[in-house]
Amino acid sequence: MLVAQISDIHAGPDSPSLLVFERAIDWLKAFRPDALVLTGDLVDDGWREGYRRIAQSLLSLDFPVYLLPGNGDDQFVMRGELAGIGNWVGTSVPMHFHAAFTDVTLVGVDVTVAGQSYGDILQHLPWLGRTLADAATPVLVFMHQPPFEIGIEVLDQVGCRNGDALLKLLKAVERPPLGILCGHVHRPVLSRTGSIALQTCGSLCPPNPLLLGDRGDLPVLDVSSFLVHEVRNDRLLSHIVSMRSLAEGG
Repeated sequence: MLVAQISDIHAGPDSPSLLVFERAIDWLKAFRPDALVLTGDLVDDGWREGYRRIAQSLLSLDFPVYLLPGNGDDQFVMRGELAGIGNWVGTSVPMHFHAAFTDVTLVGVDVTVAGQSYGDILQHLPWLGRTLADAATPVLVFMHQPPFEIGIEVLDQVGCRNGDALLKLLKAVERPPLGILCGHVHRPVLSRTGSIALQTCGSLCPPNPLLLGDRGDLPVLDVSSFLVHEVRNDRLLSHIVSMRSLAEGG
């Protein structure tokens, strides 16, 4: 099972990231994953036309799409313009999703907090616990803000709160997920807790610099990117797809 993950487009009228997104969609049409998950921050400042253009691109795909909002999204406009595409559970907030395939179960948890850059998973743990208990196949959990520290202080301050409570829940379930796959950070970060992979996806807008400790704010060498996850024999393999190579036709 191949699941593509795109995050943090941050489309705006004066931003080139929507064109980057459209190039990524063209690549995915040829690659043909089994599903696509977008982990939030699709549009800046509630730009309605941006949501419409994203919807138009997603409607051209012949595989299922699942959407989570990010802290930068206008959930009212997003739900209205992407109705019928996002595959959300229910018709109002939170905008969770749950999809059971033959080889994997995809679970999306909307951890956004209205008016805040940080997220919080605490109130969603009962729903997540029930969903994991019902899963009959290996599980991938998607969120916007990561529930683990990435070592960049300014971003850790706006991560997902109550990550310890989440990990306590995951240790207690019969089938812990293969991975918790997030966005928000604008660069790929890989970690692990026990058997569970913890990852953030790169962004389609410009990546954030690697600000670790007292290291200086060095020029960003990273390029825009997204992920392709493969679940094989109950293992998770994640591949970074560089947008520079797409631009060069490589």
